[in-house]
Amino acid sequence: MKHPGQPAADPNPPRGFMVLHGNRLEDLRDLLVNYVAAHPLNPLEAEVILLQSNGMKHWLELALADDSALGICAATRMELPSGYLWQMYRAVLGPDAVPEHMPFDKAALLWRLVRLLPELCAANPVYAPLQRYLSGDNPARKLYQLAEQLADVLDGYQSYRADWLADWAQGLGQLCGPLGAPQALPPEHAWQAQLWRDIRADVGPELAEASRASVHERFLVALAQWVSSKKNSGQRPTGLPHRLMVFGISSLPMQVVQALAALGQVCQVMLLVQNPCQYFWGDIVEGHAALRAQVRRRQQGKPGAGSAISLAPAATAQPLLASWGKQGRDYLHLLDGFDAPERYHAHWSRVDVFVDPAPDEATATQLAQLQSAIFNLTPPPELPQDQPDDGSLIFVTAHSAQRELEALHDRLLTWLEADAALQPREVMVMVPDMEAFAPHIHAVFGRFTPGQPRHIPYSVADTTPRQSPLVQALEQLLNLPNSRLSLADWLSLFEVAAVRERFKLDVAAVRQIQDWLAAAGVRWGLDATHRLAWGLPAGAQGLEQNTWAFGLRRLLLGYALGNSSATPDSAIWCDILGQPALSGLDAPLVAGLLGWVEAIEQTLPALQREQSPSEWGDTLQTLVERFFSPADDADERAIERLLAPLDVWLQACADAALDTPLPLEVVREHWLANIAEAGLQQRFFGGGVQFGTLMPMRSIPFKVIGLLGMNDGAYPRVQAALDFDLMASSWRAGDRSRREDDRYLFLEALLSARQTLYISWQGHSAADNSVRPPSVLVAQLLDVVNACWSPERQAQPQPLQPFSEAYFEADSPYQTFDADWEQIRPLALMNNGQVAMESVLIQARGADARASEVAVRPPTLTLADLQRLLRQPVDVFFRNRLQVEFDSLEELEQEDEPFALNPLQQHQAGAALLQAQGDAAALRSLHLAGTLPLAGFGTRLADELMAKAQTVLQSRAAWLQRYPVALAALPVELVLPQVQEDPSALLAKINGGHCGPDPQSMRLTCQLTDTLSGVWSQDANDPHAPCLQLAERTGAVLQGKNAAVAARLHVLAGLWVRHLAACASGLTMTSVQLGVDGQVVLPPMSAAAAMAALGQLAQAHTQAWAQPLPVACKTAWAWLLAERQNQALVAAGKPAKDPVEVAREAFEGGQWGGELAESAYLQRAFASYDDLATDLPHWAQLLYGGLLANISQATTSES
Repeated sequence: MKHPGQPAADPNPPRGFMVLHGNRLEDLRDLLVNYVAAHPLNPLEAEVILLQSNGMKHWLELALADDSALGICAATRMELPSGYLWQMYRAVLGPDAVPEHMPFDKAALLWRLVRLLPELCAANPVYAPLQRYLSGDNPARKLYQLAEQLADVLDGYQSYRADWLADWAQGLGQLCGPLGAPQALPPEHAWQAQLWRDIRADVGPELAEASRASVHERFLVALAQWVSSKKNSGQRPTGLPHRLMVFGISSLPMQVVQALAALGQVCQVMLLVQNPCQYFWGDIVEGHAALRAQVRRRQQGKPGAGSAISLAPAATAQPLLASWGKQGRDYLHLLDGFDAPERYHAHWSRVDVFVDPAPDEATATQLAQLQSAIFNLTPPPELPQDQPDDGSLIFVTAHSAQRELEALHDRLLTWLEADAALQPREVMVMVPDMEAFAPHIHAVFGRFTPGQPRHIPYSVADTTPRQSPLVQALEQLLNLPNSRLSLADWLSLFEVAAVRERFKLDVAAVRQIQDWLAAAGVRWGLDATHRLAWGLPAGAQGLEQNTWAFGLRRLLLGYALGNSSATPDSAIWCDILGQPALSGLDAPLVAGLLGWVEAIEQTLPALQREQSPSEWGDTLQTLVERFFSPADDADERAIERLLAPLDVWLQACADAALDTPLPLEVVREHWLANIAEAGLQQRFFGGGVQFGTLMPMRSIPFKVIGLLGMNDGAYPRVQAALDFDLMASSWRAGDRSRREDDRYLFLEALLSARQTLYISWQGHSAADNSVRPPSVLVAQLLDVVNACWSPERQAQPQPLQPFSEAYFEADSPYQTFDADWEQIRPLALMNNGQVAMESVLIQARGADARASEVAVRPPTLTLADLQRLLRQPVDVFFRNRLQVEFDSLEELEQEDEPFALNPLQQHQAGAALLQAQGDAAALRSLHLAGTLPLAGFGTRLADELMAKAQTVLQSRAAWLQRYPVALAALPVELVLPQVQEDPSALLAKINGGHCGPDPQSMRLTCQLTDTLSGVWSQDANDPHAPCLQLAERTGAVLQGKNAAVAARLHVLAGLWVRHLAACASGLTMTSVQLGVDGQVVLPPMSAAAAMAALGQLAQAHTQAWAQPLPVACKTAWAWLLAERQNQALVAAGKPAKDPVEVAREAFEGGQWGGELAESAYLQRAFASYDDLATDLPHWAQLLYGGLLANISQATTSES
């Protein structure tokens, strides 16, 4: 008995061209599998299946592997149509008549055109349009790009306009239209016909007829002659398959269909075609197309045009099928011209396997009902039916691609939790541009590892090879002639495991070498000669400073000297300052570094000159061997993929007889573009949720299908036609259109979803929240959905950020599984005065955390602890309490040689000069270390540094005349009384309230332990003699002018703490801060007063440990100075300044930015000055009021 859509029990299945229709791809797949099982081929015959995408190939392979009725299914070949048909051409016409490689294929044409175009343009004026384009700058790259575009257009002509090429080959300058009427070739395009004739002449008479168009015509004639001569004997030419199946291809050129139909004369050719509708729908069109057709018929006066224009036919059509199905409609119409069901109908109970997606509309989902409407050619109802949203069609908007992925991840977790039958592998997500979405996919789905609650397995297909680290490293090496060879360039190369393996360095070794190179002053350039190529003047003084040669000499000298150089002078040899960072055990690291530099020196000259293709082959092969060594099997395969297109290119150049020198940029562009191009070997179905690009003929059924990035302009994708592509203005049935491909692909995606269709787009701008429209296809789908059902369906907007408060509100429509945001949510509320920071800490450490698990303040403080408190109070909480180092995030290494010194470098250079007592040898060391700028810039800066140092040293000498005796380091052991909040009271304290001592607090003690060094005395024998401690810097210590001159607080913070410790220890201490612009003097204090001040600081440190104090160092100082200056202004009868506005400007900044911009910790704790305005006066006085009151002298150098 025959089953619907199944073959009859015929022992001799018929030959011929058979087209079998089905609306569900899985049914067509089952039909293929069952047919192969029922009609097995001979053991030595291969089953040939033609497919168009790797996804379809892998999906079909899984089906063949799962079907136990097939047994062992080894001899199955799955091929792309174009390559396989060329094999059939060779089988019928003979290998002598048809070469193995297509001489007119796009790859071969490209390099033939690169060789021919310069000669042709110079010799024939018909090529004047091309000559004009090639003239001007960068002709080599223009030539390559033009040849590439011409090869692509001519390749299209061979597949879709073979008659044009045949006419041009015969000398006819004409174009045959869709109806066969020839038209003269436009004069501006006459060069195209001449170019085709010139290419044929260059190929030679023996291969002139080896174009795909010519071979195709000869194939059809030869096969017809074979059939006629054999008179239906059942024989077939050697090399042709017994059976050929074409599966799941939604569009083929006329030429390919002709060839398949011809093969059907001697083979069994089965096309299993997905057809969205069970009825004939070749005459349905969308509204505007119907309107244009009627207008055109009336203008042409054709019969039946009618007197009135009507849209009634379009109104009764299925709108989605009419709008999106043009490509499929034209393809089915093309197949109908070759299909003859009467020849094979008896072999099948039915020639289709149509199944209604919604046989019972009452229980079917809205997605299934929509699919059924397309299947049954049913238009939307006149009035929408009252049916609530059932969740099978979901529309979501977000503000960015990242938010689209985050929303999808949460949605998938919801589905997987609610539906135990749904597996991640049953979800397919497609995007228009994988290169744009891949980083976001990995950022969202790659955060979690197996075993974590939010882990969802996933795989990403269609990633371009240029996104892989190995290819990026190769691209960087191929760009060496345009590279300055900075430290960042070096580090990015060694982030690739294959490069590290080649030079025998691990990650730790690379990090160590990076530190060495930075310390040795390496910035950019191999040597002075390399720098000349970047425009630096020849003969300039110090041109080699901060190059690789400069840094390597320093490292090698330091390696040779070891630790024997006791003084800077002893580390200098032949004007090279050794970098004392290396030891004997570092020899392998040094060898790896030197090996890399040597490889660069050997490679760079070869890349800088033009070479013939064969020479380039040797150069590039050597480059790969020099810089890459596989660290594992994956690297070995990746390196093979790097070299494979190089061999193909060399063969193409040999076939094109191209031996002219080519520049690197042309070779580089072609090689990188052709590394591992997508084919049937590219990985798909990698496990878990499958991400892929929206590509034609990928209509594989999944329970859940997601379409992301469906924005207007992003999809359907726009592909501008080339000006000289004549097919664009002369359309024929079967022509490919990127826009129509995308429309039909959207229809296929809608029909392939079995349970849910999820569509999202970036509906609002992340910058200003302005509305961004969806793709016109999404808008059409929404219109149809709302025409079918009510209430009206709207897209579900997602919040701008994943931590939005909207996720945590009661009865919120949003759901997130990201518990991290929920745990740190109190931090945002804390800044609004709603939650204590202590509570935030406990929640951030986990639901089961206890307050005791948070770092506890040590009972003993050091001078450095209190100095950090004064320099920036919030640092105590973040850096000491939480042990968070925002500033430790790796910054980009300096890539430029110094032209000036930043404040930190100036401070370090000044400190070196002061330590060397102004010795000129220190300046020489700075020069030889590459710290100072080149040539005259460095000389001028050195003079300035020395002058500043001498000014400070003179001030020092004056003070030391009064305090001539240097004392040994003095121990500090102080027990400080302080007020410490009760923990329960502290936990209840709300940030933003007054943070002073609580009346219910308890009196505790704190120990201060440290040493004081750099103390001078007037009398070594008198322990009570007056003492002095100096702090020196070559920078400024004062701010303001004239009467408003004052000390710089952040400079004095360290000295003030040491001053308090010395006075509290019983010393009669005068502390002086020396600077280039003056000095600040702190006079002796009583031990009791110093002890009280230290206790107050210890109390502040306790509260700073508990939560960020609402105070900033420079801002508080500005407030205090404004208050003090106001007293003088009022006394003088002048208007006072508002200290709040002065402090606000110091914090938020005016034109140049304020203190907030200088500290990542301040930015994390406070958004603006308003966050600390209430408590700032209290904390400013508590922390810094004592210092301001105890400054006895702040004088400029002049005074």
